[in-house]
Amino acid sequence: MSFEDDILALIDLIYEAGVDSTLWPRALISLADNIGAAHITLSAMDFRARTYFSVAPRTDPAMTAIYRDYWAFHNPVWRLSTAWPVGEIYLLDNLILREDFAATAVFNEWFRPAEFGLATMSANLLAGDGLSALIAVANAPGNDEITAEQKHIFEAALPHIDRAVRIHRELRMCSLDHDTGPERLESLQCSVILVDGAARVLFANAAARRLLSSGTGLAFKEGYLHSTDGSAAVQRLIASCTPKAPAWITHGGETSIRRGSGRSPLRVTVTPLRSNGAVAELPWLGLGIPVAMVTVVDPACETWVH
Repeated sequence: MSFEDDILALIDLIYEAGVDSTLWPRALISLADNIGAAHITLSAMDFRARTYFSVAPRTDPAMTAIYRDYWAFHNPVWRLSTAWPVGEIYLLDNLILREDFAATAVFNEWFRPAEFGLATMSANLLAGDGLSALIAVANAPGNDEITAEQKHIFEAALPHIDRAVRIHRELRMCSLDHDTGPERLESLQCSVILVDGAARVLFANAAARRLLSSGTGLAFKEGYLHSTDGSAAVQRLIASCTPKAPAWITHGGETSIRRGSGRSPLRVTVTPLRSNGAVAELPWLGLGIPVAMVTVVDPACETWVH
């Protein structure tokens, strides 16, 4: 098979992975092989929720778990990378001097034991609003330069990876129930909020925006849904709607949130959103797929959503 055939097969595999999520590790390995890289990672981080997800098929799973649980939040390069424009390739050298990074704890206690070299190349798929998603490749120790050919192949594959990610997101959004589509919810007179598993607000209709801006009962807190009475009940109900929640627990439910000044508590209902199709949720893509719908009732108005 010629080099051109290899690249065309890689591109086909990337788009197949956009539909069939089980193919992403295979697609990443194929890209790494074509680039000649020792490691390749697709990863996403939510700085506010302190969550990190990744697919790194050439990295020791034990090392990946260690990075997820600690080093992801202690790597100075990650925040530096979020300033780089989405879709534009950058090297480690563009973010920090190699000798400075080689002196960091994260390099000496994680990158070096995981057999990552200092020659790395990345591109952001998403950056901003506290979220970051990127694809990165790294040479083995001793292979200290990203070559022009490596960059050329990475650059050729990058727009296809970006489109495959977008295709996956559109399929996920289209597979949600029609009645929970943002276009329909915006026109309702009552408060409706779509959230991810960490209670990050992905959509709030006009009524909900007014409620959240008032700060009575429910409010934004760095982009996340927050109960002003100090209760975590809403967050627990939202977490129960995630795909990783145990099957034996009740998914969603109802609770009330106290308000001051003698006002009646808000009644809050959390309803899990389930896909009508078979498109998997991939949190490591940082796509912001809603897992629950939160509806809020003010007893004084008795306005409900069905």
